[in-house]
Amino acid sequence: MCLKGIPPSRHSPSDMKAICGIFLIVAASARAAEPEGSEAIRKAIASFNDAHERATVLARDADLSPLDRFAGQEVSQVYFEATAIRLVTPDVAFVDAMACQFGSLIMKRTVPAVFVLKREGGAWRISVMRIAARGY
Repeated sequence: MCLKGIPPSRHSPSDMKAICGIFLIVAASARAAEPEGSEAIRKAIASFNDAHERATVLARDADLSPLDRFAGQEVSQVYFEATAIRLVTPDVAFVDAMACQFGSLIMKRTVPAVFVLKREGGAWRISVMRIAARGY
């Protein structure tokens, strides 16, 4: 029934609260679905982004894609950000990441990258890093 001047509502305020609650639960569970230690893994990749700290997060036998192919005038270094973390074993993690570079002509260049980290002496170390070859 519709009273004159009051448009019918398709959703009550309690319906909207329930929908918002569902979104919050889904967002929280997505973060909770990450394996234990994922924050330490993200920190290791963030440290890798700092050239002065890079050696502190590399495994002894690290195998890395060369980063010099991204060097050039008016472009930043390559920055990595983890997008998904999966534990292969309790001491080995596979990380999907994005490699981003910024510059006045390229604006922002983003390509996929992968990391394999292993736990050495209780700390996560980068063992393998590969960047997609897209046009480079």
